[in-house]
Amino acid sequence: MGRAVMVGRGPTGTRLFFLSTVIILTARSSRAQQGDGCGLSVLGPCSGSLSSLGYPGTYPNHTVCEWEISVPQGRRLHFRFADLDIEENNCQVNYLRIYDGIGPHRTQIVKFCGLGLNVPDLILSSGNQVTVQFMSGTHQSGRGFSLAYSTTEHADLITCLDKGIHFTEAEFTRYCPAGCLTSVGEISGTIPHGYRDSSPVCLAAIHAGVVSNSVGGQISVVNSKGIPHYDGSLANNVSSTV
Repeated sequence: MGRAVMVGRGPTGTRLFFLSTVIILTARSSRAQQGDGCGLSVLGPCSGSLSSLGYPGTYPNHTVCEWEISVPQGRRLHFRFADLDIEENNCQVNYLRIYDGIGPHRTQIVKFCGLGLNVPDLILSSGNQVTVQFMSGTHQSGRGFSLAYSTTEHADLITCLDKGIHFTEAEFTRYCPAGCLTSVGEISGTIPHGYRDSSPVCLAAIHAGVVSNSVGGQISVVNSKGIPHYDGSLANNVSSTV
């Protein structure tokens, strides 16, 4: 039968809901992209999510995309990858780079190329502006990437692909980025019965009305014993399945 997840608003909120284990969630500026290799992206003023074109399918040959992200002065950004899979063919033209700053004086923070990469849990900027650049040459495989970002006060940032089964705590809080409505994955369940723990937590939170896709926010989650059957419904532009 598994577990269910109940999701509700963050520490100051009152609404709750479940996943199978059960999870409970709660809710609590940028922005330009250019190029022909940009996937589904939401660049919010304090958080967001972005991906390569066609993710999680193989990204196309000979494309490039740059995302310019700005948050309020005095704040910094950090990034968490949900997935990074770039073919190790030619690192001169197949790579992902993250830069401090925007424009000609930006400086590289990190460059990724190839398979089996050692990716840090969080990648930090030194200021309030960052450029993310993804380039592809000729290749045969590779999903590309999916990542989330937020300002650094949200140390508990998760990605749009994190599911209830990825968390072992009976109760926890996390920060969902903006843009999880565009992510791949499906949820099962609804309020008030909760959601299967195979559901992406932040997508379940949008379905439950705990956070908005355009802003994201803090959620509170409770894991508990699941139920035999989860109903499906459409809410907040998210469909859950039976």
